[in-house]
Amino acid sequence: MSNPYTPLSESSVDLYNERTILDGIFLGTIAYGVHLVLCTWCILLQLQNKKTRLEWLYLAYVSLLFIMGSIGNATNIKVAEMAFVDQRNFPGGPAGFFATGGGPIGLTCNVVYIINSWFQDCLLLWRFWMFFSYTQRWYIAIIPCLMFLASFALSFVLIIMLCVPGITLWSNISIDLAIPYWAISIALSVIITTCITLRLLYLRRISHGSGADCVSVTAMLVESAALYTSNGLIFLVSYAINSPVQNLALPVLGQTQSIAPLLIILRVFRGRAWSKSSITKLETLRFTPTFSGDSQSSDRTTVHDIQV
Repeated sequence: MSNPYTPLSESSVDLYNERTILDGIFLGTIAYGVHLVLCTWCILLQLQNKKTRLEWLYLAYVSLLFIMGSIGNATNIKVAEMAFVDQRNFPGGPAGFFATGGGPIGLTCNVVYIINSWFQDCLLLWRFWMFFSYTQRWYIAIIPCLMFLASFALSFVLIIMLCVPGITLWSNISIDLAIPYWAISIALSVIITTCITLRLLYLRRISHGSGADCVSVTAMLVESAALYTSNGLIFLVSYAINSPVQNLALPVLGQTQSIAPLLIILRVFRGRAWSKSSITKLETLRFTPTFSGDSQSSDRTTVHDIQV
């Protein structure tokens, strides 16, 4: 039975797009709630500890991510309010209004989320370097760093183009910039995710199960920021083929690029994240000979303590 109140001026495809836009706003708000909880947890843990210079930097990083995530979520909701309330009779309906970019408010939302991705990628690069720098092979970071610079350059140009009147995230020139930008950024996350996961599997193997808590499946997913990577792949594919699924994935992506780093920092604050010193200790223990059952027990205890 048809609904007599359904707008006759909009097709079923348009209505479906509008539903995904509205549902995406709700999903993004839920993700923001997760972001808020993690940020509060990190701050409370940090306030309980004696603060070093590095810990103050962590606290500033967490606060900055939360501020930008809050601005992004608030402006996203405001654009939805404008589309579904203030500009409800806009040609093409709410979907048509969203296609205009949402004016300065929508521009602010896009810009803060793009800048947020820079900070997330920087943290991933730092974790990548921490896992592999002990090998003294600095050149292993060349490709990830070049990918980050390429992603940064493309996104910076994208921000400039979005500031031009009449150009939105769905304009042809924006798509030509946004697809390679997100592709490189997500590819960087995929590469780092794969490398860190393989590294953790290797550490698990050489620890003979004694460090299982540090190299569990949860640790692998968190340390490698797999949450952002999976969310990013869903958005990139749907954005490239212009599928309405992008309306569901994009608001969540704006928050997961903050949630993924916070999960890593939370492990650091709780003393459960891997550090360069803990990896070095484990590598050293790998070559420590054991002569008796007691010495094996001692070695296993030492490895179990490597959760600094």
